[in-house]
Formats: sequence, structure tokens, C-alpha cells
Amino acid sequence: MEANNDVRLCSVISREAGDDPIGSATPFERCLMVEVRPPFQRNALDSRRFPERLSEVVDKAMDGGLIQKFGAFMPDREYSERGYARVLFFRRPDGSGPFASFEKDDLLVPPEDLAPVVEALLSGRGFPEEYRRGSENVRDVFVCTHNNRDVCCGKFGDPVYKELRKTCAGDGLRVWRTSHIGGHRFAPTLMDFPSGMWWGHLERGEAASLVWRDAPFSGFRNNYRGWSGFGKFAQIAEREILAEVGWKWTGFHKRGELLSVNGDDTLAEVRIEYEDPKTGNGGAYHASIEASGSVMTLGSSGDDPLEEVIQYRVGSLERV
Repeated sequence: MEANNDVRLCSVISREAGDDPIGSATPFERCLMVEVRPPFQRNALDSRRFPERLSEVVDKAMDGGLIQKFGAFMPDREYSERGYARVLFFRRPDGSGPFASFEKDDLLVPPEDLAPVVEALLSGRGFPEEYRRGSENVRDVFVCTHNNRDVCCGKFGDPVYKELRKTCAGDGLRVWRTSHIGGHRFAPTLMDFPSGMWWGHLERGEAASLVWRDAPFSGFRNNYRGWSGFGKFAQIAEREILAEVGWKWTGFHKRGELLSVNGDDTLAEVRIEYEDPKTGNGGAYHASIEASGSVMTLGSSGDDPLEEVIQYRVGSLERV
């Protein structure tokens, strides 16, 4: 990717600096995605086509911890239905045990009912079941193309979205354009659900192979931002395990625990438990994470000064 001479592009500077995206996925238990017609303002909730009452519901849910992640996604010529807005709600399975992927509610709701239905969904109250759509076996891939948040998301995200929409979308897999998902210095960025895996610094020509997982994970090691089921340090450790075990690891039930971290976040210990649901075999890994230096990078495109960002590596990884 070539830099634009008129503006410093954070994604280009991040790549050139060797800024590792691992550990930058947003950890959450509940994520809400709502279909909204563009254009999006820098904050999608401020967009003129975003229902005002729904903005209040989302803000209240975020403040109250009912959701930890929110995004707006654009209608699609094939997936969307006229006169309805789609709501996708991804949540960790009940309980605190190991899990492999997030559960999903897929609703098609008349715009005038969006606010009360979303409020009922998030609070666990009942809502008209006629709005529910059965898509439990459908993957939803979200590519950030939010140009009004950062130019890199549009410049680099849009070509990747178009490639995936053309080559990967079909029965069992939907590809969406979404608002800001965080980490635009890693653009183009992508969230894959229900797995909850995040990716960044993608190239257009490699994106389809990543989605289909028809090449070894090692080829995408430097694109992996992490899994939303883990916090930052467990995400860093999990990449090493994924490199060792391969793609089948994504189907294992997993639980991560931060055992310790020092005061300046330069040394941490984590434990990751796992179980293969096909065989019942399981175990645990113990990993030490340590700072491996830092890079000077750019958080957002523009004229802001470069910022120092700590880089990490796995000092040791043991199966216990």
C-alpha cells in the first residue's frame, strides 16, 4: 500500500513501523450490530438516519454494561429487506465456562419498532418472535469502511469489502460494510462472527483465503488481532497456540485467565484451558507474556504526533 502524499495514513505508518496488531481485539460478552443506512458521521450514533430513540437505548446499554461493543452496518442489496432493519446480537453463551463461538440473535424489525425491540432484547424481556430469523449457521463478516472516522478505513477497507462480497458471499456467509470497529491504524480491519475473531492489515488478494481458511494460519499470523473471548494478554498467548495447533483450534472450547500482570503492563502470566468437543480431550496452557520493545506509530490519520506503543512476545508457552 502506498501512502497518500496529502495526509499521513495511520495504517501505512503502522505497517512500516512493524506495529503488531495482536491483542487489539475488543473483548466482550455482548455485541450489538444494527443495520443503518449511510452516510455515517464520525460517531455512527450521531448519523442523521440513525433513529434518535435507538441512540438513547444504545448509549444507556453501553453505560450500563448490557453491551460492550456496538456497530452500525450498511444495508446490502441481497441480504436486506425493504421496510425492515436487521439487528444482530452476538453474546457469550450463558455461564463462565469455556466456549468456542458466540451465540447470535438475528432480527428483522420495522424501523419504528427498533428502539423498543432492541431495549427488550438487551434486557432479556420478550419481543415479537415474528421478527426473529433463523441464521444460526450463517457467518457474518464485517469489514470496516468508515471513511468519516478515518480515511484508512475507506481507502483500504472498501477494496477488501468488495473482494470478499464478490468472492465469498453466498449461502452460509454474509459480508457487510460496517462503521468504526476500533483500531483503524490496522486497516483494513475485519470481524468474523460467530467465531469472534478479528483481523487487520489485510491485503485484498489474501482476504478471501483468510475467510475460507484454505491456507495455513502461519500465513496470517501478523494479521491476527485476537479473539473477543479473551483479554489482551490471553489474545497474545492464544496466537502462539493457534500457530501450533492450526485452524482446528478455533473449534475448541476455551477459557482464559490472567494470573498476574505487573504495574506497567510489561510482564504478564496467563492460563488458557481448552477442550476439543469432538473428542472430549482437553488440557491447559501456561504462558508468560513480556514486552519486546516499542514502535512509534500513528493512532489516527492526520498530523498528530507519533505515539509510542509497546510490542509484546510470548516468552514461554507450556502445556500443563
